[in-house]
Amino acid sequence: MWRDPFEEMKRFQREMNRFFNTFWESSEFNRYLSEKRDDFHFFREPLSDLRETEKELIASIEIPGVEKDDIQLSVTENTLSVKVEKKAEAKIQKENYLRAERSYKGFYRSIDLPCKIIPDQVKASYKNGILEIVMPKAEKKKMKKIKIE
Repeated sequence: MWRDPFEEMKRFQREMNRFFNTFWESSEFNRYLSEKRDDFHFFREPLSDLRETEKELIASIEIPGVEKDDIQLSVTENTLSVKVEKKAEAKIQKENYLRAERSYKGFYRSIDLPCKIIPDQVKASYKNGILEIVMPKAEKKKMKKIKIE
């Protein structure tokens, strides 16, 4: 029976993604992170969509469980970068009892844009874990034909 090689590659990629997602979220890996927190920074790449209209680019990036003040957003004419780094530590201490928990959320995504934008006019909003960035396109310079003498 003939199988489409591209479908097989997609299936293999899904299996590898599932494997690595399980690894990153395993308790042993998280324990390693909590022990090595000072010299090891871990960032996950958030899911993102980029849409293009006639006048603007619109990026939607999923960053669940963070406050908008923790989000660092930067743009240039042709790149968009989003970084979130949030650390939390809770300690409960009672007589003969100590409980300490640490959590860390790190996201980083850099996107090369398909066209130039106007960085000064970019607007962003964050609601229900979704960061939406609206980037107006820069005007395309009109081509001028030159007569050869």
